[in-house]
Parts: sequence; C-alpha cells; structure tokens
Amino acid sequence: MNATRTLKLVVLALATALLGGGAWMAHKGLKQLAWERQQLAQLQLGLDSARRLIPEVQQREQLVRSIKEVAAQVDRMGFDPSQWGERRLRRAQGPATRAEAAQFLGELGRGGAGQIFVADVFDIATVSSDASLFHPPLPGDQGLTLGVTGTLHFQTVSVSQSPR
Repeated sequence: MNATRTLKLVVLALATALLGGGAWMAHKGLKQLAWERQQLAQLQLGLDSARRLIPEVQQREQLVRSIKEVAAQVDRMGFDPSQWGERRLRRAQGPATRAEAAQFLGELGRGGAGQIFVADVFDIATVSSDASLFHPPLPGDQGLTLGVTGTLHFQTVSVSQSPR
C-alpha cells in the first residue's frame, strides 16, 4: 500500500508540475499575443497614414514629371535663362482715363516675343456701375480704376539663331 501511495503522490506531483508548466506557458503566450496585437495596431496606424499620403505623393510625382517635360521643351526651344532679365512692375490701384489705361496696357504688350509680362495682380474696373469696359463710354463716364503688379521678363541678348 505504501508503494501505491508513493506512486499516486509521484503522479500527482508530475501532474501538478505539468499543470504549472502549462499555466506558465499559457501566461507567456498571452503576453506574447498582447504584444503582437499592440504591434499590429501600430503597424495598422502606419499603414493608414501611408495610404493617406499616397495621393500627395502621386501629385508630387506628377509635378516632377511636368517640370521635366517643361524643362525638356524649353531645352528643345533653345531658351537660355541667362539671356533674359526681369523687372518688377507696380501700378498702384487708382483712377485712370481710358486713354491712360489703353496706353499702359499697350506698352506692356509692345515688346513682342522678346518680352513677357506675368501679372500677380491685375484689376481694371469702371467707376460708374452702368459703364462698360467693352463699349464706348457714355456721357458722364467717370473713367476707370486700374491696378497692376507683376514681373516683366525681357530678353537681354538679341537671339539670331533659330530654335533647335
């Protein structure tokens, strides 16, 4: 009977040890699972952030392609930036007669292909509410308001060669 009891105690001790080892491994597995879930959540946030950036990246790639196309076209046309200068122009917003406005605008376009005006601000309007910019002035016309700010690009060297 003593041997049977000893055998039962040994079996109980082994079962207890196996149960303890299983509990320890289960606890370790649960900790690992929690850590992996946390990593998954962080990776998911990173993925969502990257997906939100995709349209911006595509837009920037398109911009780079456009810039390269323009640069290639400029090169094919034989454009040399060292042969051009620029001057900032500003005419403060204020009253002007139609003749003054026509003269000012005519001078901006008088340079032909050797001159390009890029307006930052261009504002022309009639003072009278019933007047028109596109029809001859009526009696009692109070004139215009004209304001222009921009950059005048002009050739500094005469170009005699034809584009490539």
